[in-house]
Amino acid sequence: MHNYFPEIKRRSLYIVLLLSVLSCNKSDDFNALVPATADQNPDLLSVEINVAGHNRLVHYQTFGDPENPVLFILHGSASDMRAYLPLQILSDKYHVVFWDMRGNGLSERCTAEELAIKEMPNEIEAMKKIFSPEEPVSILGHSWSAFFVARYIAEYPNSVKQAVLIEPNGLKDAFMEDVGMALNLFTEGYMDMMLTNKYLTAKDQEMLDYQAQAMLLSGVRNFYCDPENQPEWPIWRVGAYALIVWEKSLLQNGRFSFDYTEGLDVFPGEVLLVGTECSPIGYDFQAEYHQPLFQHAEVLRIENSGHRLLTENFDALIDGLKDFLVEYE
Repeated sequence: MHNYFPEIKRRSLYIVLLLSVLSCNKSDDFNALVPATADQNPDLLSVEINVAGHNRLVHYQTFGDPENPVLFILHGSASDMRAYLPLQILSDKYHVVFWDMRGNGLSERCTAEELAIKEMPNEIEAMKKIFSPEEPVSILGHSWSAFFVARYIAEYPNSVKQAVLIEPNGLKDAFMEDVGMALNLFTEGYMDMMLTNKYLTAKDQEMLDYQAQAMLLSGVRNFYCDPENQPEWPIWRVGAYALIVWEKSLLQNGRFSFDYTEGLDVFPGEVLLVGTECSPIGYDFQAEYHQPLFQHAEVLRIENSGHRLLTENFDALIDGLKDFLVEYE
């Protein structure tokens, strides 16, 4: 089921153990190891939104004329907006809005309940009320955020003009049977330990985020054309706890048990699914499992690239986006 390489897995675990040792030696100085979040650093550009009954500060950046149509760009898991900022090239036609999702990057950390999958579309809608309260937005999500964008257009179909979903995970348990998904960086025991504490302290989250940086340095998943030479992925700060909450929520007794396909056929707008050549959830996966779920969906194939297509084949992605986005017609 899992297409992982044993040697890479061993190297990943070694890196985790090494970072754990280093973190123990520096436990009193974590702000030197991971950047401060918006609630800790007033100099960060941020906006406050209310989701799941909690007000949280969200770090954001915008590019382009605010009078232009709005394009939201959401980052994937174990990441933040930093790797996506080159997409500001689209600000010639759009007011492009990036943000670090709650619990990720430089946005405020929050509880497991606030990170529930059902709450993620509400975060997007909260941002829409700020940046485009009257007009529908175009929206792009990658990986886990593509999963959330799919739920957003199902639950708020009138809020979106066009949607781009770049390699979302399977939206139904059956779709994942041939792919598999596990957070191999952490043992089940470690995940269970972290999730027994409903409200992690700021220091807990700093420690977890620092250790999880190893995920970006090792081939935890076979999402690359060449797993021995993975493409770069620049970040400010990993959102480790958010990823653990999301992935664990899909499992019941160690097996996938979920279906988030309801309502996708209601969305009347156009959907662009993007899949790469080398990723197990790439072009073939998106065309077989996700394209039939929408009224109007097409699939873009990105050659010579894996899941990190923004740093592997950016030009092909931009060409595909400009062919799809209505403001470039």
